[in-house]
Amino acid sequence: TQKLNDAIRKTCDLFRLLAGHELLGLAPGEIAKGLGVSPSWVSVNLPAIAAETGFVERVDGTNRWRLGVTLVRIAFNVSTELNQAQRRMQEISNRYAVPL
Repeated sequence: TQKLNDAIRKTCDLFRLLAGHELLGLAPGEIAKGLGVSPSWVSVNLPAIAAETGFVERVDGTNRWRLGVTLVRIAFNVSTELNQAQRRMQEISNRYAVPL
């Protein structure tokens, strides 16, 4: 079994930690505590992730961080596709439910 390296694991943990905090975000200290990393990890990596991927962003006018537009758009696209698939399955189900 292949294991993720620590940097990738911490980044994935970061996304999970920020989920649900889209409005106010989290302070760097809260992020460091939640991930079990040093504050320097947060101050170095979050700006880099934001600049390179757009997956996180600083909340305007604060030092707080939240999921970025790019990552939220990915989630929205997945949700849209799943809803379309569900509607299509319901249409098929309805067609087969009609008595002969």
